[in-house]
Amino acid sequence: MEPIDVLVVGAGPTGLTMACELIRHGLRVRVIDRAESASVHSKALVVHARTLEVFEAMGLREAVAAASEPMVRLRLIHDRKELGGIAFAELEGTPQPRMLDQSTTEGLLAGLLERLGGRVERERELVRFREVDGRVEATVQGPAGEETIAARWLVGADGAHSAVRHGLGLPFEGAAYEDMFDQADLKVRWDRPPGDAIGILRDEGPVVMLPLPRGRYRIFTIGSSASDPEPTLERFQRLIDELLPGTELYEPDWIIRFKLHRRMSPRLSVGRAFLVGDAAHIHSPAGGQGMNTGIQDAFNLAWKLALAARGAAGAALLDSYHAERHPIAARTLALTDRLFRGAITHDPKVLWFRRTMVPLVTRVKALQRRMALTVSQTRITYREAPSVLDARRWPRRGPRAGDRVPPATIRVGGRTTSLYPWLARSAKLTLLLMHGATKDAALTGVGAEVAARWGSAIEVVDRVREGDAGLHAAWHVRGPELVLVRPDGHVAVRAPVGEAAALRAWAERWLDVSGG
Repeated sequence: MEPIDVLVVGAGPTGLTMACELIRHGLRVRVIDRAESASVHSKALVVHARTLEVFEAMGLREAVAAASEPMVRLRLIHDRKELGGIAFAELEGTPQPRMLDQSTTEGLLAGLLERLGGRVERERELVRFREVDGRVEATVQGPAGEETIAARWLVGADGAHSAVRHGLGLPFEGAAYEDMFDQADLKVRWDRPPGDAIGILRDEGPVVMLPLPRGRYRIFTIGSSASDPEPTLERFQRLIDELLPGTELYEPDWIIRFKLHRRMSPRLSVGRAFLVGDAAHIHSPAGGQGMNTGIQDAFNLAWKLALAARGAAGAALLDSYHAERHPIAARTLALTDRLFRGAITHDPKVLWFRRTMVPLVTRVKALQRRMALTVSQTRITYREAPSVLDARRWPRRGPRAGDRVPPATIRVGGRTTSLYPWLARSAKLTLLLMHGATKDAALTGVGAEVAARWGSAIEVVDRVREGDAGLHAAWHVRGPELVLVRPDGHVAVRAPVGEAAALRAWAERWLDVSGG
C-alpha cells in the first residue's frame, strides 16, 4: 500500500488545525475521529491573542472575529464590592481575548478543511499501530470493519485518553484535583454592560461568569465534591442571589459537573509518532490556556512535517517539536496549577492576600498588562531551545531568536499586507534581508548564497526601510541584518551581516539532508 503523509487521530480544534495546515502545505492527510458527529457543546471558550494570530495566518481571523465576542474587562468582586480588575480594552498593545464556543471554533476549522479538500472520517477508532520500514502502519476500526492505513507519520490529537499515547506506552504523569467543577451555559438578565467577565472571590471557592456569543454567559464554580447534589439551574440561581442580587439566570444550554486533572506526557514524540494538545497535556481551565496551547502545538509541528515530507529537513527539525513545546506545556501546566490552587485554597494567609492585595495589584496598569500578556501567550519564546540561534548577544532591542515576530505590515507587489499570513504562505522559512536605508551588497550576497543552497526550505526577501518603515521600526533595525523567520511566526536566526557564518551553520544543522 502507498502511504499517505500523515494520519491525524482526533478532530477537535488541535487535530483540525494540524490537518488544515498540513493539507495547505501540500501533504496527503487523513483525519479520523471515533465520535459519530462533532460536539455541539461549548467546552473551551477563550481564544487568546496568539491563537488569533495563528487563525489570521490560516485565513480565519475575520470569521473568528465575526462569530466571537470580545472580553472587554474582568471585574473582581468580594462581599458584593468590586475590588478591581483588568480592562483589556484600555491596555495599550494588549489585544482583547475573544470568547467563542469550541463547537463554533471546530466548525470554522472543519469548514476550512473541506475547502482545502480534506474531511473528517468519523466513527473510526485507532486500534493499534506499529512503525515498520520507515512508516507507521495503523489499524483503524470503522463501520465497515478494520482497515490498515500506512502513513509516514502519525499525529495523536485524540485527547486525554489518547490511543496514540497509550500505543506509545507513555505515562500521563500527574493527578486529579480533589475539587469538582460545576458549570452552566445560559442567559443572564442584569444591568451590567456587555463584555464583562465577573470573578467573585469567596472562601468556599470562586464563582466566575464569562461572556459568550449570542448574549449568553458561562457560570462555573470550583469546590464541589462528588457527594454534593448535582448542579441545576435552581442551585446556580440560589448561589447568584447571594452573591449578585438582582441577577436572573435562565434558558440553560448545558449544565455539567466534572473532575479536573493536571497531567503531562514526558515525551511529545517517539519515532514517527507525535502528541499534540490534550493528548500530551491537560490542566485546569484557569486562564483559558488548554485549547490555545494545543492549537499552537499543531502550528509548531505542521510546517516541520511539511519540510520533512519534501526532503528539505530531517529528523533533527522534527525532534525540535518536543524540545520547544514540552517546556511550554510544563510552564503552562505550572501556571494554571498556581492559579487554580490559589483560587480554591483555604489557607488563611492566601485568603488574606486575595482580599487585601488583589485590589491593589489589579489597579496598577503595568501589572494588569503583564498579567494579560502572560495569559495571551504572546510572550511565549523558544530562546532556550537548541533549534534557534543563540542570540543572547544580539540584538539589544527588538525580538531575539526564538521570540514571536511582533505584529507588522509588509509591502508586497505594491500593496500592504499583514505579516503573519505572509510568513505562513508556505512551509518555507523566510530570510528577511533587512538592509536599512539602502541596499547592502554584502547582505545581498549572503541572500543569493542561501537561496542557491537552501532554496527548498528558505525563501529570501529583500527589505529596505523606505518600503517597510514599520517593519524596520518593529525590529529596531539599525544596520544590515539577517532575520530568518519560521512559518509559525517565531524567529529562527537573527544576526548582523557580519555574522552570516552563524546563519550558515544553523541551516547546515537543521536543513541539510539527503532525501526524505
